[in-house]
Amino acid sequence: MTKLETLNLPDVPSVDPTDVSATLNDLTKRWTLPVLQSLGAKEPARFNELKRKIEGISATSLSERLAGLEKKGIVERMVYPETPPRVEYIMTKKGWEFYNLLNEFADWAAKWEQENVSHQEVNQFNFRQVN
Repeated sequence: MTKLETLNLPDVPSVDPTDVSATLNDLTKRWTLPVLQSLGAKEPARFNELKRKIEGISATSLSERLAGLEKKGIVERMVYPETPPRVEYIMTKKGWEFYNLLNEFADWAAKWEQENVSHQEVNQFNFRQVN
């Protein structure tokens, strides 16, 4: 019996590693995680609200990240026919599912970091803490 067999892991369908790698590259670009964290803390959110919350992000970077997340179906851009026009961003069902995965990952990282690093301060990005 192999080490993997002793873990009793469920069978999962085979996944093309190229697809997974491309998705992870898109979703872990700089500023993407802070944008998701800010949207998870308060939605709907307007562009300038997000820009104020995410320290150091430029308007160009925020616009690019939001457009990329919208293209992936993680964020929805809602335009209201008002004068002046009002635009808000919300996470889609797919976005919330990804957000929850990130929280689980943060919990996993904290658990194992605490076991591996005794008496050292751990710097982690926690999606449950909002500044």
